[in-house]
Amino acid sequence: MNNMKLKKSVCGLMAFSMAACTLLSACGSSTASSTGSSTGEAAATGDKIQIEFLNGLTGGDGDYMRKITDGFNASQDKYVIVESQEKDHLTKFKANGADITMMGDSDLYTYVSDGMVQEVQSIYDAAGISPDDFIAAGQEAVTVDGKLYGFPLDIHPLTMFYNKELISEDEVPQTYEELVALNERLQAQDPSLYVMAIPGSGLPEMYWYSTAMQYGMEFEKDGYCDFNQEQLADIFMMWHDMVFVDNLSPANLGLDDEFTSFAKTADDITTQAALALTGVWFYSTAKEIYGDNLGIAKIPTFGDNFATSGGAHVLVVSSEVTDADKLAGIAEFFKYLYTPENLLNWADSGQTPVHIATMDLIKANPEQYPVPAVNVEAVEYSKPSPKVYNSSSQTGYVTTNIWPLVVSDPDLTKEDLLPLFEQATENAKQIAAEQ
Repeated sequence: MNNMKLKKSVCGLMAFSMAACTLLSACGSSTASSTGSSTGEAAATGDKIQIEFLNGLTGGDGDYMRKITDGFNASQDKYVIVESQEKDHLTKFKANGADITMMGDSDLYTYVSDGMVQEVQSIYDAAGISPDDFIAAGQEAVTVDGKLYGFPLDIHPLTMFYNKELISEDEVPQTYEELVALNERLQAQDPSLYVMAIPGSGLPEMYWYSTAMQYGMEFEKDGYCDFNQEQLADIFMMWHDMVFVDNLSPANLGLDDEFTSFAKTADDITTQAALALTGVWFYSTAKEIYGDNLGIAKIPTFGDNFATSGGAHVLVVSSEVTDADKLAGIAEFFKYLYTPENLLNWADSGQTPVHIATMDLIKANPEQYPVPAVNVEAVEYSKPSPKVYNSSSQTGYVTTNIWPLVVSDPDLTKEDLLPLFEQATENAKQIAAEQ
């Protein structure tokens, strides 16, 4: 592949990944149509009732969602989905509204608290959909205080990509100890070759949160995130020691270097990572680089039991949509979307739907859906973001202010971390008080 073309591709994906840590939403098409208000009488295009669908799919995934909405529009002549794909779609949703929008599960509690999205049990009923049609983690992602406020589309967990030229299938590490053993072999082969690369920014929240979930940690407390826990400091020190004690990763890495070191796409990278714990949105680039030598597996278990952080895309309906005809059209759209042969278009993007019937088809066709076929097992153990007000902001201090010490400070100690987590908790309390 042309090196300049590859760099442009990776840069675009890196820009998405920055947003993924806070919004946990994936890429989509850059093509966009204008959006309008969702209030008042149902608008019509000709004799069709118009339903505005606003999402943030401004990279490759958008083409697959567009295929679904185009398919719905062609399948009947009563409704039309007008889809708009905008980078700042949630800002536009707040300002101008839309009938349906997509958000990360980390945003849902906030939008419910602010009264911007409506309870959707009646839409489930009209569409002939049951919460039991989705895995438990999907149901949990769209439930607030025991009520349904959305439709789970997918869960996108951390995924392991590995270079088959460097790691055989029977060597794929499943534990910390296996990572260490593999790294020793790789380092003996070439001192510039590491088993992995631990990034300083981009996806660290998924790193530390997944590990915390593997140890069964809980952060929700009285509406805020309680980070002032000794075990979290132990987890951060574990990742620190991966870099500075066990030498599993180079130090001082930056944005998305878990992938750029694996793919060796930046000019200043002098080391090579044999595997990457990264986002599914990097799959197409990794496949283009490695072809048949690209391996895919679930992340290792660092804690007591396997678990993973997995941002969920959820679809919600604006609280301002009250027109009965439009609500009926929205129900018809969801009925179409959650028909497995239609939802498989989303699996084609590399995402993992959490609709059970669709997951069964993925399992039956692993060669056609290589990433979802691995992640259908992982998402069963996915843990949603804390259900607190402005969850991404509450966790942001930990990821942006504390985590970078993990990869940059060889003298970092647990005692250094404890007051920082105390400060992070105080910050979280202040954010929660804004509700």
